[in-house]
Order: sequence, then C-alpha cells, then structure tokens
Amino acid sequence: MPELLRAKVGVFTELHRKTRQLELLNRELEQRVEERTEQLRQSEEQFRTLANSIPQLAWMADAHGSIFWYNQRWYDYIGLGEDQTERWGWTSLQHPDHIDRTMERLEQAWSAGQFWEDTFPLLGKDEKFKWFIARAVPLRDSQGSVARWFGTCTDISDQIAAEEKIRHLNSQLQDRLAELEAIMQVLPVGVAVSHDPSGDLITGNAALTHMLGTQVGDNISLNKSQSNPLSFRFYQDERELAPEELPLQRSAATGQPLGTMELEIRHNGGSPIYLLASASPLRDPAGAVRGAVGAFFDVTGRKHLEDLLRERADLLELATEAIIVRDLNGLLLFWNSGAEALYGWQRDEVLGKPIHEILETQFPVGDATIESTLATVRSWEGNLIQSTRDGRELVVASRLALKARGDAVLEINRDITSQLQAEEALRKAERLAAMGRVAGIIAHEINNPLEAISNTFFLLRDHPSLDAEARHYAQMGEEEMLRLSHITRQTLGFYRESKHPVAVSVAQLLDDILELQLRRMEFNKIAVEKRYRSRGTVQGFPVELKQVFLNLIGNAMQAMPDGGRLRLHVFESSGRDNRKAGTWVSLCDTGVGIDAEHARHLFEPFFTTKSAKGTGLGLWISKGIIQKYGGSISFRSLRRSGRNITCFQIFLPHADLGAADRMDAPPESLKVPEPTARATGRA
Repeated sequence: MPELLRAKVGVFTELHRKTRQLELLNRELEQRVEERTEQLRQSEEQFRTLANSIPQLAWMADAHGSIFWYNQRWYDYIGLGEDQTERWGWTSLQHPDHIDRTMERLEQAWSAGQFWEDTFPLLGKDEKFKWFIARAVPLRDSQGSVARWFGTCTDISDQIAAEEKIRHLNSQLQDRLAELEAIMQVLPVGVAVSHDPSGDLITGNAALTHMLGTQVGDNISLNKSQSNPLSFRFYQDERELAPEELPLQRSAATGQPLGTMELEIRHNGGSPIYLLASASPLRDPAGAVRGAVGAFFDVTGRKHLEDLLRERADLLELATEAIIVRDLNGLLLFWNSGAEALYGWQRDEVLGKPIHEILETQFPVGDATIESTLATVRSWEGNLIQSTRDGRELVVASRLALKARGDAVLEINRDITSQLQAEEALRKAERLAAMGRVAGIIAHEINNPLEAISNTFFLLRDHPSLDAEARHYAQMGEEEMLRLSHITRQTLGFYRESKHPVAVSVAQLLDDILELQLRRMEFNKIAVEKRYRSRGTVQGFPVELKQVFLNLIGNAMQAMPDGGRLRLHVFESSGRDNRKAGTWVSLCDTGVGIDAEHARHLFEPFFTTKSAKGTGLGLWISKGIIQKYGGSISFRSLRRSGRNITCFQIFLPHADLGAADRMDAPPESLKVPEPTARATGRA
C-alpha cells in the first residue's frame, strides 16, 4: 500500500513538473509569436513607406491575379480613396482601344507565372489618358509556387511626347534636307562637299559637275586614293595645284574657313574655266572636323572681259588723261596710269569700288539725267568737280560713252583746273591793267593843267599887289600844287616802264611809297620808323619793285586799322660767311598778325581774307617778281609782349652778268599755277 501510494505520488509529481515545463514552453512560444508578429508589422510598414515613396504606381495581387493593395500614388492618380477602390478591375481605367490586348497578355503571364511588361494608356482623375509602361513579377513561396504578384506602372507620357516630337523634327529635317538637296542641284553656283577630313570622297551639285565634266554623285576627289583618274586639273598662276592645296582639303586640314581664291580648271582638250572658290570646315557634335564644304563661282565670262579690257588698256596707258571704265553700278573696272597720276590712287586701291563716291564727284546735273542721256544718245560731256587723294579739288572736262553692249561706261577726264585758274587770272590781270592804263591817262591829262596852275601860283606868290598874308597863302597853294604834281608824275611812273633794268634805290622807292600813303597813315595813326643803313641800290625795273613794296606796305596798313607802328629796315650783305651779296629789306608791323592756318596759303594765287576788296594776287605777284630777280621773300608772325608782330623780309641779290636775261623772263608767279585748295588769309 505505501509503495502504491508512493508510486501515485511520484506520478502526480512528474505530471506537475511536466505541466510546469509545458506552461513555460507555451509562454516562450507566445512571446516569440508576438516578437515575430511585431517584426512582420514593422516590415510591412517599411514596405508600405518604400512603396509610397517611389514615383511609380505600385500594386500587389494574389496568386490568381486579384489585386488587393495599391500604393498612395495610385490613389492620387485616379483621384479615389482606399475605401472606394476595393477589388475593382483593370477595365475601369484602361483605354478601350488597348484593353483587350493588355488583359490578354496579363492573363497569359499570370497563368504561366512569368514576368509581365506592356505599354498602355490609363485614365487619371483629370479625365485624361496618360501612357504608362507596366511591369509585374511573381513572388514565390518556399515550395516555388506563386504566392502573390508585385507590379508597377511608370508614367512615360513625357517620354512618348518627346519621342513624337523627335519623330516630327526628324521628319521636318528630312524634308529640309530634301529641299536643300533640290536647291543645291538647281543653284547656278557650284557646291562641293568633302565627306571626310582627308578629302578622299567629294561630291558636287549639278552646276559644279557641269563645270568639271562629271556626273552628279561622282567622286570628284583628286586624291591619289581615287581609283578612276579624272580628266580635269586645277591651276593657279600657271601652276598645277596638288590635291592638298585645293580649297576643301586646305579648309579641312586647317579647320579654318578659306577666303576667296582664283582657280583655273583645265580639261583634256577643252577650254579653261575660271573660278572663284571659298571653303569652310564641317564639324561633328564634338567639334572635330569631319569634312568641308566649298562654293565655286564661274567667272570665265568676266575673266575674258577683263583680259579684253586689259589688252585695250595697254594701249591707253600712254594717255595723259584719266581713262576710267566702270559698270552701271559705278564699280570701277579699269583705271589707267593717267588716272593714277591725276587722282593719286593706285589701281589696286580702287578697283571694284564705287569710284565716284571715292572721288566725291559733283555732277552739274542729276545722276538720272546723265544716265538717261547715256541710254538715249550713248554719250555725255560736261565739267565735273572731283577730289584727289590729298584733298585737292579738281575741275575736269569729262566725256562719257556707253559701251556697245550697254554693260559699262567709259570715262575720259582731263584736268582743266589750271586752265580755268589761268583764264580767271588773265581776266583779273586785264582788269587791273585796264585800270592802270586809265589811271595813267588821267594822270597825264591832269599833269598839263597842274603845271599851268603851279606856274600861276609861282607868279602870284611874288606879285607886288599882295600883302604878306596873301603871299603866305599863295605860297601854301604853290606847295600843295607841287605835291599834287609830284603825285601825278609818280602815278605816270608806275605805268611807264623802261625796257632795260636800271639802278634803283630801294630806300628811295620806300620813301616815295610812304609819301603817297602819308595822309592815310596820319589818319590811321600809324607811326613809321625808318632804319636805312644803305640806300639799297639794285639793278631792276622801278615799276615792278614799287608794286612789290606798295603791296607789302598797303597790307601792313590794312592790318593796323586802329593804329600801330611800321618799321622799315634796309641793309646790305657783303657775301661773306656763305651768304650771297645783296640788299635786305625788312617790313614789320604791329597789326592783327597772320593766323597759322593761313600761313601756308599766303603766297598762293587768289588767296585772300579781304572778301570782295581783295583779289588774292598781290603777294603771289610780288613773290614772282622777287623770284625773277633771283631773290627771296619770307615772313614770320608771332605774338610778343601782348601784341602781334608780323615781319616780311625780302632779299635782292646784287646783279650779275645774267641778271638782265633773267629779268626779261616772266616771273614764276605769273606762270600757270598748280591747282591748290581754296582758303582765306591775309593777302
């Protein structure tokens, strides 16, 4: 009995122990289940967070293809909440035109348990379809069976739109290329394209292949790699050019545009063709040279015309007139040596340029009138005013003729500036001479009665019937009449020239001129200072020398309208110290002075600042007279101590054996002058 009880107690004890172990195991299992459940919950939250963060529309379906989960982007796209989108089908969002194809392929993938991909439009909340690319992959369990499907839909609407735009642009590009190719084939200008940097493959348009005697599409490269030798060669300045010297090859080799160069094409047995060629490199997107393109202008006709003109021009180079040929647009085609000498421009400086713009031509009538005359009578004549390179103004007698073909105008221009100036000078000189002759006649006619009146005053002065006061007045009248008679004799002396040079005292000439101007000097308050260290005797013509000094003293008086000082200095040089022997005369005034801009024009003919009162010939004639004597005349004008001082200095050499011969010659200033720019100055 005790053993049985003890056995039962042992059994109950063991059962209790086992029960406690089972309870511990159960609690441990529950804890592990809770931990695993928490891990699964956290993993699901991480998955959902990741799925909601991707830009695609994501979804999951069970093994049979029934969708049970969508990410947030899906709901955002369709505009419905999770509670409104429970287990709906694909048909509600797909485009009717694509739904059958899409569902057929999707069901095939689900049935086969294979990866699925397709492209189709889906309807969004804005009631618009967008294109998506959809992909789905099967997720398998430990036995390899499909447990569920995970899929995404990626928006490719922008990509498809870009591809469509690219397709449209490519289509337009193809159209433009076709148009460009058509234009190239009808262009009258030759165009060549090198399809590689070495120039092994070159093709040309119809115009160029016609020039070369080849066919469109032929390889016209002259490189040695060309298997079929061509029948043409390129020359420049009578030298055959190597292939690498040609425009396309040079531009491709240097990577730089090539300016215009003149070429000659020679065919086997054919006439040469002259071209103007230029080229530019072609580059790939990376900037590397991939070839070159060139343009070729046929100038054979113009070249032949230039050769013909050049042949005729050789016959015109000896002409002293300016011979010019221009086209109807005024562009210069020919310019002879006479034109170079007349205008100062070399032919290479003006060829191809609008010549009348360069010459600043002033036409006497409008351009339209001249062109109309050329078109009707084919010629025109008239005087033109033009400018030279150094700024001088010329008057030219111009003759224009239209060429027979009517495509160019021939001009022959002859400078008549000096002729017109000489004619004007002669007219003025004739007027002055006429005035001098009239003055001489008047002085001669006055002189005879003056002598009678002077004699009467002489007799009246000592007449016994007069008292002392009357005799005094008679003596004053006699003195004034003697002075008046002296003035008339001097006037006659100015126009009664001797035939041969005589001894002339410069000091006496100056005194005579001062006596003539005495009243005017007193009226203008001009003080005269004379420093005669010599009588200044020279061999010459008194009238000429009086004209010189009268002009200089008259100019000095006009320069001092408000008074001033006139200083006259006469002295001799002995001929020592390398100086010529002769007489020096200095005339200095304190007048208004001479502007620097007028100084260089002072001795030019017709240059004056006296408006209508001056002829502009005084100093020019005076200089010519002094030069005839072998002398010189110079001046200097400066401002010192607050006043202007202007000095003219004249040198008259002592006469030698040839002096008389020189004096018989006309002075240099009375010869036809060179054309000069008009200006104003004290003269």
